[in-house]
Amino acid sequence: MDLPIKFPSDTEVIREEVARFRALSPEKRRRAIVGALRLGGNIISSSPKAQFLQNSLLEKSANDRKIQEEVLTKYAT
Repeated sequence: MDLPIKFPSDTEVIREEVARFRALSPEKRRRAIVGALRLGGNIISSSPKAQFLQNSLLEKSANDRKIQEEVLTKYAT
């Protein structure tokens, strides 16, 4: 079936978004990243499961730190 409307593939959309991001100045890239992180934080804090999500993030962060310490202890010279 040949539709009259052609939608871009996910790959094309991602490439365009990457190109737009890479064209930004370092400061604008930083702002975009901080904005995305803030948006994620706002979504989490307004969720009915906000406490569960916050605890999960803290637990994951603590686990990540533990792994980093183990790797540094094992491989640092």
